[in-house]
Amino acid sequence: MLALFGAVPARAAAASVVVEIDGAAERVVDARSARRLVPLELADVAVPAEGGARGVPVLFFRVLGRADGSLRIELWERGEYHGARTLSGAGENPQLVARRVALAAAELGRRLARKREASLARDLRLLLGREAREKEQRERTQDGPQALRSELSFVRVPRRLWLGGTRASAELSLRGPLRLDVAGELWLGSLKPKLRAELEGVSLGPAYRLVLTRQLDLDLSVQVAALLIQVPEARALDAVPNQDSSWTARVTGAARLQLRLARQLRLWLAPEAGGLLRSMSYVGPAGQPEHLRGPWWGASLGVVFTPR
Repeated sequence: MLALFGAVPARAAAASVVVEIDGAAERVVDARSARRLVPLELADVAVPAEGGARGVPVLFFRVLGRADGSLRIELWERGEYHGARTLSGAGENPQLVARRVALAAAELGRRLARKREASLARDLRLLLGREAREKEQRERTQDGPQALRSELSFVRVPRRLWLGGTRASAELSLRGPLRLDVAGELWLGSLKPKLRAELEGVSLGPAYRLVLTRQLDLDLSVQVAALLIQVPEARALDAVPNQDSSWTARVTGAARLQLRLARQLRLWLAPEAGGLLRSMSYVGPAGQPEHLRGPWWGASLGVVFTPR
């Protein structure tokens, strides 16, 4: 016959205790002492509820007798098994066995408390880590998958050409910080000796963004451009009389230092350097033949907007 002792709140503990002693165990252990001592031993054991839920956990201990006189103490909580201890009680003082039963139950309770505390600590670390990543993501400027870049630039081909112009670029993410930039360009300036020049073109190239801080990035890029050149006052271009338009190509590299203004907006400043890949001959009004060739260098200022 099973004897059931009702729920007894453990002193200063987060759990209530229920002790069940079967008939076979009562022949070995002093049941009254066991029911009294188990809650006392668990008085300083605070067992958190599963998953940090509110409420008082109920620890259910079963004391089962065996044919050989040994005892099996099992711990259950909300129908879930949480371990067992086996004691030898044959031929010993029933009150002493009750004391040993209480100590074994307390050890099972402490083991469960440590397991729950470790689980809660792990869940807390995961939660804090997720919140930290979300906070960092909110504070960092958004990256890709597409962005729009607008810039104002000033460039020179030494002793031959100076230009001021604008570029409008689309940034397309490829993989991680690697992307492809596609741009349209429009330039106005002066070609030696004081010939008005206009350049239009498209450029294409890879770029890679390095995160320096939450507020600052370094953007490295290489671009190749095809440019249409118009020189209305030229007497000849590429040795063709009365021709006022031709083309050239350019390769440049840039290092943009980008400052966060808002999550979707960056301000940046960049030097660029490279060279013309195709030279162009031309003749000015004075009839003096010249060549456009050499290095290309300049600086740009612009903004990058990344849509949501």
